[in-house]
Amino acid sequence: MSPTRLFFTGNPGEKVTQTVTLHNSSDKDYVFNLNYKDWVREEDGNKVYLEAGSSKISNAAWVSTLENSVTVPAGAKKEITVTMQIPANAPKSVTNSMLFFTQLPQQADQARVQNGIGIITLFEVGLHIFYTPPGNSVKSLDITNIAEVSTDNSAGRKVAVSIQNDGNTINDATVEFELTDTDTGKEIKLPAISISMLPNTNQLVKFSLPENISGNFLGVAIIKMAGSNDLRVGEKNFKF
Repeated sequence: MSPTRLFFTGNPGEKVTQTVTLHNSSDKDYVFNLNYKDWVREEDGNKVYLEAGSSKISNAAWVSTLENSVTVPAGAKKEITVTMQIPANAPKSVTNSMLFFTQLPQQADQARVQNGIGIITLFEVGLHIFYTPPGNSVKSLDITNIAEVSTDNSAGRKVAVSIQNDGNTINDATVEFELTDTDTGKEIKLPAISISMLPNTNQLVKFSLPENISGNFLGVAIIKMAGSNDLRVGEKNFKF
């Protein structure tokens, strides 16, 4: 699927459209059923899916396609037009939903199972759908806390960076964390983590510490926001 995210904008009462393409590189036709869900991201970054329309920031009812099911022939691609009808009373905040493409089993697949041969493996892909009001352009992330996450297993120790999206638009960013031994000057750079946050949400980004780390360290968290030269930097002293 490309793209995997659609970002709509427009004025209340306006109808806007975008196109998503499904590519089938196999030698088999695929049939997909289209259905909508809401989702929210928990503080640890995990997504939780909800019934369409149950989230306070859902836009699932605004979205439609010409077909409720689509067939993607073998070795071909299929374009699907996604339409968003922005309500006249649309909120002045970001809304979201997800359009799922769920593969339907074919008769040949069902026959194999009925004969006791194997199982059916089905695909499901999700298309993120976002709406951002035209005036929402403030990108801002704030580091609210940096702390070691205590565990009973020394090999599983982590440092958690608490981040808040205090802007009014979706914010994609990369979070980096590095440690400097204050006695020797040796630096340890941990693998960066990519995040995507909706406005007015919080996320806990966890970095795994090296095994057997010991000593006095200065920890520095750096947030690099996509499409901006603005950085957020936080520091904290640690003794491991």
